[in-house]
Amino acid sequence: MIKIIEKLIGVIRANLIFVCKINSIKHEGFKHYVGRLGKIKTEKHGEIIIGKSLYLSDRTVIGAYKEGALKIGNNNFFNSNCNITCYGEILIGDNNLFGQNVVIVDHNHKHNQIDQLICKQGFEIGAVSIGSDCWICANVVICSGAVIGDHVIVAANSVVNGKLLVAGTYAGAPAKLVKRRI
Repeated sequence: MIKIIEKLIGVIRANLIFVCKINSIKHEGFKHYVGRLGKIKTEKHGEIIIGKSLYLSDRTVIGAYKEGALKIGNNNFFNSNCNITCYGEILIGDNNLFGQNVVIVDHNHKHNQIDQLICKQGFEIGAVSIGSDCWICANVVICSGAVIGDHVIVAANSVVNGKLLVAGTYAGAPAKLVKRRI
């Protein structure tokens, strides 16, 4: 009974977030769940578009800031402590699994001017794209400009900063193909 009540609270939490952010978050259906301390955030002109059935586990935060456009397809599962920060564009396909502590960012801090604080130099933005039927394992970092194709597995503790287009398993920092999927 307690599990059912917790699930119901997560569904209510998701729908309350959508109601409060009606202009900046668009979604399909009502099969969404947001766990405890989970957040869906937008600021300024940021926009989030969510397909059917999104599950955000405890302490998972997704956000679109400034002019950011975050698009999440149907049937995606984010385990606890995931963080998506979008200042430009992040596209996520359908039917993906994201393990604990996954970080996805579409920007890097500029740091070329030694006479100016890094925090004052702004960002360089590079779109991120993640296909469908992917499994992004625990502790993976997906960096600005990364492209992940369909049917890709990214092993735990990997860093993605390039293009992973062949269906297969990738591992390492930076992530490299270690096994093709047939």
